Amino acid sequence: MLRSTGWRIALGAALSTLALARAEAVYHAPDIDLIGIFEEPHDIVAESQLYCLALAVYFEGGSTDESIEGQEHIARVVTARARDRVNKWGGGDICNVVFYKRGGVCQFSFACLPTARRTPRGGARWEQAVAVARRELENASELREQAIRYYMNPEYTSDRNECRFRKEFVPVVKAGRHEFFREPTEAERAALLTSPHPACVRYAAALEAAKQRAKERAKALAAKRQAALARKRGKKTKVARSTAPQHVAALGRRAARK
Repeated sequence: MLRSTGWRIALGAALSTLALARAEAVYHAPDIDLIGIFEEPHDIVAESQLYCLALAVYFEGGSTDESIEGQEHIARVVTARARDRVNKWGGGDICNVVFYKRGGVCQFSFACLPTARRTPRGGARWEQAVAVARRELENASELREQAIRYYMNPEYTSDRNECRFRKEFVPVVKAGRHEFFREPTEAERAALLTSPHPACVRYAAALEAAKQRAKERAKALAAKRQAALARKRGKKTKVARSTAPQHVAALGRRAARK
């Protein structure tokens, strides 16, 4: 209680000092245009959420020529995860969702880039991303999909990751370059695990090919070692044969001396 009261007193004193300083500055500078000095208060939370969501829209889609429809669906995934308030997605704050990282892996890949590479430079694409984010936050988007929680771009997704998506999530809609998914029911989950997927077939084939290449490399290495060992043995045999006559002659000379 004392700490709370002290904090409030300190904050009140700081605000009073700031107000007196501003008043004194106005008093000593009567020729200054007062229009615009007292601005409307900013909603820092809302502005931060808008910026974070626009970053996700821009770097996850807008910077790669994604359609507006695709960008709108990306924005919906982010806000839907925040509404769910699930720890595995970063909780209920949009900025926490956008920049959530677990085990060194970012929920949205751009968030793991160096700061310079995940800082927008303005321009039409950034302005478009901001507009998409604002419509989503103001509930002005016309999207009907409320269940989507995941998305992927098949053009940039490995067969391994695409196979995982196909076996874990239910496809809902394709918008622009991205496909969007929802969580499955228990019955759907069982069906997904047993359903054939081209990406899974390709991934399994790639694993088998890699396994065969590893076997061939091991076989070639074993053959190389055997050849080296045979050459080494051959050299020893050759040396032994070349020294045999000298050894016999030495024995003969020893017998003659006796």
